[in-house]
Amino acid sequence: MFGVMKRRDDGPAVGDIETVIGKNTKIQGEVSGTGNLRIDGEIEGELKLSGSVIVGETGMVTGNVSARSLDVSGTVHGNAQTEEGLTIHTTGQLIGDVKVNAFQIEDGGIFKGRSEMNPRAGIELKLRAQAAAKPAQENSSADASPKSGAKMTVQLKSTAKADKK
Repeated sequence: MFGVMKRRDDGPAVGDIETVIGKNTKIQGEVSGTGNLRIDGEIEGELKLSGSVIVGETGMVTGNVSARSLDVSGTVHGNAQTEEGLTIHTTGQLIGDVKVNAFQIEDGGIFKGRSEMNPRAGIELKLRAQAAAKPAQENSSADASPKSGAKMTVQLKSTAKADKK
């Protein structure tokens, strides 16, 4: 009647922090893993995690970050790529290019770089049609009316007369 429940071990839950880099710790080199990481210290090097990365207020990352999601309350100097979202909190700053599915910057947060949003599955990007470049035609006829898509040049003459006293 009662079966044995098996615990699914698909990795840490979204909120579980598996590793913490303390504020008095500095790491140089590549950091990789599958769990969630919180950084309150300093990392110089590339981060490659399949879990989430949280950069605390005292945390600093100098290098590219690749993770499931990234929350920045400290400083990141490098490019970021996430499968899910990127949040730059009020005290956070990110200097670098980002490629993410969702991007949020809170009031006071700093972002300097370029951003690219990954389209969600099944969503087609709507591109603007580009008009074919046509040479401008001068028309001296006063009756000519522009056709759809045609350019029209208008010259304005001042009709104001100067008052002489």
